[in-house]
Amino acid sequence: MSVDGRAVTEAVAGLPLAGNEEGLIPAFGLYLTRHYAPYYNAVSYAYLHHARDEGDASLAKARAALVEAGHICAFNTFGGIMLSQEWEAVVAPMIEERADWMYGIVAVVNALGWGRWSVEDLSQDEMRIAVADSYESTGYLAEHGESELGGVCFLATGGVAGLMNLLYHGDITNRPALNPTYYAELFGNDAGFAAEEIVCRAAGADRCEFVARRQ
Repeated sequence: MSVDGRAVTEAVAGLPLAGNEEGLIPAFGLYLTRHYAPYYNAVSYAYLHHARDEGDASLAKARAALVEAGHICAFNTFGGIMLSQEWEAVVAPMIEERADWMYGIVAVVNALGWGRWSVEDLSQDEMRIAVADSYESTGYLAEHGESELGGVCFLATGGVAGLMNLLYHGDITNRPALNPTYYAELFGNDAGFAAEEIVCRAAGADRCEFVARRQ
C-alpha cells in the first residue's frame, strides 16, 4: 500500500467545503450538501422502528432500503470523488496498484466526519472495514440506547459494498460514466458485492465492522 492516508485526509480536510448561497458545496466535480447526521439518523431510525412494528417482512424491506441508500451514495459520491480533479491532484500521484484506490478513497472518507474508517483486509473478492465512532451507531445510542435489532449502520454497510462494486466488480479506474445504466450493471444483479455489518457499537461492540463479499 503506497497511499499516505494521513496526508490524504489532512489535504481533503483543508479544502473549502462550506456551502454557497444556494446551500450547495461544489467540490470533487459534484454538488454536495452539508447534511446533519442527527437529522438523517432521526429519519432513518423512525422508518426502521415503524417497519419493525409492522412485522418481519416490513423490517427486512426497511433494512434493504436503508442499505440501498448507501449503495447510491457510494456510487455517486465516492465514485465522483475518484473521478475528480481533486483526486487527480492529491491521491492519484500515490497510486501504484488497484488496491491503492481503496486506501485512497477511505482516507478521503476520513475527512468527511463519518467516523474513522480503516481497511482491515482487502482482496479482489472480499474486504473488511472497521469504523470507530460511526455517526450512525453514535446517534442510535444517544437517541434509542442499545439496539435490539443488531447493527444499525445501514449507510456505511451500503457504502462498503459500493466501494467494492466500483473497484472490483466494475472498474472505476477506467473512468466510466456514472449514469443509471452503469449503476444497474453494478448493483442490479447478483454478480457483484454485498456487505453486512458483522458487529456494531450500537449493539454492544467496541467498534463497527463490515465485510463485503462477492456474491
